[in-house]
Amino acid sequence: MAVAASLRRLMVVGARPTGVAGNASAALRRLGRHEGAALPPPVTPPSAATSAAPSGAAVSTVAVAVAAVAAAASAAAAAGVYALPLRCEVAPGVGAPLPELVEHLPFDLRRSKGVKVRLYQFESCPFCRKARSCLDFHRIPYEIVEVNPLTKAETKAIAPDYKKVPILRVTCPDDSSGKSKDFQLRDSKTIVRSLFGGEDPGISKKVPPPKPTPSTSKMWSEQTEQGSVEEQWVAWTDGVLVQCIVLNVYRTLREAAETFEYLLTHPSFPWYAQRSAAMSGTVVMWGVAMRRKSKYDISDVRAALFEALEEYAGAVQAGGGKFLGGKKPGSVDFNVFGILRSTESTQTERDIMEKCPAIVPWFTSMMEVVGPSCAINAGDIHRGA
Repeated sequence: MAVAASLRRLMVVGARPTGVAGNASAALRRLGRHEGAALPPPVTPPSAATSAAPSGAAVSTVAVAVAAVAAAASAAAAAGVYALPLRCEVAPGVGAPLPELVEHLPFDLRRSKGVKVRLYQFESCPFCRKARSCLDFHRIPYEIVEVNPLTKAETKAIAPDYKKVPILRVTCPDDSSGKSKDFQLRDSKTIVRSLFGGEDPGISKKVPPPKPTPSTSKMWSEQTEQGSVEEQWVAWTDGVLVQCIVLNVYRTLREAAETFEYLLTHPSFPWYAQRSAAMSGTVVMWGVAMRRKSKYDISDVRAALFEALEEYAGAVQAGGGKFLGGKKPGSVDFNVFGILRSTESTQTERDIMEKCPAIVPWFTSMMEVVGPSCAINAGDIHRGA
């Protein structure tokens, strides 16, 4: 893999990075801080040749290499060697108004014309794929704005106080004044809820609440079961399924590198930004997965994922319809579908389709109703080989 090979060439043994290299650690810790997924304290990854417990030598080796890459990228940008593009119409200056932050749009986006929709995202982020799947289902054209995970330059222009994605930006003409109105919605649950309006079918009455499985008991317990059955399933998607996905797509350095391969060809970023973001993401998120595996005391992360998916498939079947929402998919269906779509073209996705047959009928039905991507620039992102 290109990322893994680059890491091996950059590996050096030495003391902890100081100065500019030391300051790069802050950028690395921000890398995985999308919705509800802030990075833990310093990562202690093992050597690239194993997936065992982290070792001290590997920490200095990989951490120095990644910090040096990120520091060089930051220094180059500061020196004007390259400039990361701001993917917005006009970068707000001093005193310029930001898009209005709302939880519900004051109009029905599905039936509006002349509206420009932009989704600020990380391609491999499960929360972002939730929002995308709902936009596609409602056949709403939109532009994908890929955010640089190290600098987050793209979102600073519209949400300088917010460090997470997704953010949905909606710009529409104002018939009364001739001026455009600019709105932003933050986090996937808010975006999905707003897109559905009052037409979310919820879940079927016969659907049982989620239960812990042998491998997910530390993620989901009786103490976690609060609220309505639908609210419990929404909480389960973040508390269990997202955790299982993180544990699996970043299970090894090779699989983590595969997840970030799309950055190496992304047209929004200069060559150096592509490499630094991909290499940093590979190491940092692999370290995150190792820590969470220990936290949840899981010996076989694939087994945990398959158990979770079988639990969900069983609930769909108990509800008596194609979806948890019955005849039509509801917001919980889109939460689960978006999370699974974040594994697109990875070994995790291939294993799910081959070794977890219980989820395939539901997943196939979701693919059919969601349809093709409505992103006007969907071709900019290349996942897999």
